[in-house]
Amino acid sequence: MTAWNVFRILGDCSHLLSKCILIFAIHRNRSAEGVSMITQAFYAIVFCTRYTDFFTETSSWNYFFKLFYILSSFYIIIIMRWLYPRTREKEISWKLGAVVLMGSLFISPFTMLIFENRWGFLTWMYDFSLILESVCVLPQLLLLRQTNVPTVIDSFYLLTLGSYRAFYILNWILRELDVNDRPPNPVSVIFGIIQTALYIDFFWVYYTRQRVKLRAGGIVDADDIRRGWLLNRIFGHRRFQAVETEDEESAPALGGSNGISSQPRRSKWGSRGISISADDGVHEHEQRRGDHDDFDDNPVDPDAKMKDPDELARALDDDDDDDEGLPTSGAGTSSRPEPNKNTNGVSNGSEWRDS
Repeated sequence: MTAWNVFRILGDCSHLLSKCILIFAIHRNRSAEGVSMITQAFYAIVFCTRYTDFFTETSSWNYFFKLFYILSSFYIIIIMRWLYPRTREKEISWKLGAVVLMGSLFISPFTMLIFENRWGFLTWMYDFSLILESVCVLPQLLLLRQTNVPTVIDSFYLLTLGSYRAFYILNWILRELDVNDRPPNPVSVIFGIIQTALYIDFFWVYYTRQRVKLRAGGIVDADDIRRGWLLNRIFGHRRFQAVETEDEESAPALGGSNGISSQPRRSKWGSRGISISADDGVHEHEQRRGDHDDFDDNPVDPDAKMKDPDELARALDDDDDDDEGLPTSGAGTSSRPEPNKNTNGVSNGSEWRDS
């Protein structure tokens, strides 16, 4: 068995293993949190447009892998859509997915005209699948950057998914050096290198990430992405920076206290990745207490300071009891004053007059 066959087999097995790891992780955790639906849909499109010769395939090895890639891609989409909960991706992720898809469609005809000897619809679809696969992982990386909850994506899945193209590159190098073998497709080589470069850059970001800072479940964040050469140039754009806000679910439903919208929250992490979130509540409480102390100089009704509803109810009951103990006029007496008696208690001097 020649060397290039070994690298090709390793590449195929690595790709198959990545699919198995993802499916097993979703079923084990009973959740698809952190898995990009956009990326998985792109993989289904890639395999359907690339393996157009599925029904005419004669090799049992190729037939098995083509069938597995197509079925596994649609199976992941089905369990993410109807079986297990998944992360709802933000609008910026869908915009990125639209750019990736439309860009691949736009570039593929020109790529076919430049690098391919035969032109046709099937050749165009094959080149389109190679271009789309090289960048379809971008929505997944963007979701990992935005997610701060435990996900089913782990390093084993990313390692096996990215290494299969690296094995293919070694296969292409040996095929190019062998004069008796068929040279590799230039489109596969160019965009295979781009795909491998994205994974290598992400692996560097993942390896050097702030592990203490990410103990809440996230894999990478914006500060870690800035360490990458390619990813920083893609996700460092101001449009991606504009979505560095909290989700609506994590914000108060009716704004801040007293109907006033809350101010932007400070970062929960210090300069060295040390959590300072425990001090935030203390500082905010002291600030609010200082604002209320400005009104303590004026006399305030004690009932207005009561925050406990039970305490206020007991105070109202005591006031009712005091009112019941006061002397009241009899039922048969009239409430009108006597004619010779002043209502204010001051006499008019009639007792000194002669009768």
